[in-house]
Amino acid sequence: MNSPTTVFQRDVAIKLSAYFSKKMNDLQVTQPDLYARIAEDYAYILQSIPNGETINMVGSELQYNWLSCLSEPATHYTKKDMTDLNEDDDTIIYSPRVDLAITPTVLTKKKKKRSLGVYRLPTDRSLFLSISQCDFIKEIIKRLREQSDANLRELELGEYRQLHNIRPVHLFGIEIENQTNPKHLMGDFLNVISLSKIPVVLFPEDKFDGCIKMLMFSKAINHIKDIPIFDTLRSALILKIDQFRDTMNEFLSREGLELIEVYEYR
Repeated sequence: MNSPTTVFQRDVAIKLSAYFSKKMNDLQVTQPDLYARIAEDYAYILQSIPNGETINMVGSELQYNWLSCLSEPATHYTKKDMTDLNEDDDTIIYSPRVDLAITPTVLTKKKKKRSLGVYRLPTDRSLFLSISQCDFIKEIIKRLREQSDANLRELELGEYRQLHNIRPVHLFGIEIENQTNPKHLMGDFLNVISLSKIPVVLFPEDKFDGCIKMLMFSKAINHIKDIPIFDTLRSALILKIDQFRDTMNEFLSREGLELIEVYEYR
């Protein structure tokens, strides 16, 4: 039996994928130059993927994969990611996941969507940068940041402080927290920060106090020991699940799309 959290993740993935597909299609009219650049960047990136790993997409399949929302997308890091000297060593050292990812995707041989960032996108063409210039993406970031900043300011914890991730695997990475253990929370924060251009951490109302205590502890470490762990952790947007769901439902409602309807996620 699926947990409420898993059901929530799947509902979000389905509803937001429909939203991103529509908004990308609308770019042809609203931001035609950007639409053309994203198409060019996406086609360029596809050329860097090893032959046989994905299917050859055509027509609407291509645009439908420019930006999707995935539940628990697979990824991995290998020894060759540690250094340029071991380019042929594919030994896996860690396979991190986030609960939800908003990311450009490709279709595998089994017709499953996979985050394009898994393939270590070339740095001479930034698809993530192009997509982040979409007006609707800017508005989503602005709205989520306002919510996060309000949450932190209310507790005198400063504001969001973005870090530059030169090789993000996802545009947005989203973790849904159901625990309060500070050590585990720090690990989840660092995981989503490492994988995402815009990291987001969501908390049920009854777990939010645990997040705040962990951030207070990390701020104390910043102050006493001059170790900038707090500055790193607050590079994630921090929201309650209700805040995230209600905000995204506003965007879905504008487009006449189905809303996120799952309200239980413990």
